[in-house]
Order: sequence, then C-alpha cells, then structure tokens
Amino acid sequence: MAGPRVFTIEEAEQLLPDIDAAFEEVDELRETLRTAKLKLSTLEMIWGPALQNDDCPDHKEAAALFEQLRDTQEEVAGIVQRLSTMGVVVKDVASGLVDLYHVRDGRLVYLCWKRGEDNFIAWHHVDEGFASRQAL
Repeated sequence: MAGPRVFTIEEAEQLLPDIDAAFEEVDELRETLRTAKLKLSTLEMIWGPALQNDDCPDHKEAAALFEQLRDTQEEVAGIVQRLSTMGVVVKDVASGLVDLYHVRDGRLVYLCWKRGEDNFIAWHHVDEGFASRQAL
C-alpha cells in the first residue's frame, strides 16, 4: 500500500484555492447547522419530550430539522473526505486548519496552513501540532 501523498511547497500552494473554497462551503453549511440547531432547541424548549410524539403540532418540523442536521453533517463530512482524497489532512473544520505531508531535511513533516494565511508559512513534525509550528 502506498504511503501518504507528499507535497512540495509549490504543489501545496497550488491547492490553496481549492482548500479555501472548500472551507467557504463548510462555512455556509455550518451556518445552516447553527440555524437548524437553534430552531430545534426552541421547539424542544417549548414541547419537551412531547415533541417526539406524532400528534405534537411541531413533530413534523422537528423531524425535518433532524433530517436537515443529518444531511448537512454528511455534506460537511463529504467535503472533508474530498479534501482528504486530495492529500489534505483536515485538523480543524471550524478554524480551517489543515496539514499536508512534506519532506524537510530528509524527514516527513507537515506543512501547516490556517485560513487567513496567504500561503504556507509554517511546518511542524507529524507527531506535534499547531502549537509547535515553525516558520518555513
């Protein structure tokens, strides 16, 4: 079985527009999730456990919201999977933090990028995280 895809800095930076666009999609989906959760929470506060009963006036709306939450979460997971197939390791969806494998001084490391950065400016060892970032 082949190992992970390893990127040069130039190859990684060519992916940035696609990575950024994916996180823009995620932003929209996260807003949909937030709104649906808020509506569902309101219905649960109003009806309590009775919301689960078929005869509750808001039961169908709650069921639709649950379905929307599930579908939207699946869409987010699909975007993460799409990035993964490109060789991108998503570390944090909310902040837009990703790593890509890279070789530095003969060692396998991660190039590290966070939304808002114009390009890859840091790296860290694969057994470390964001707090251990070092400048390229």
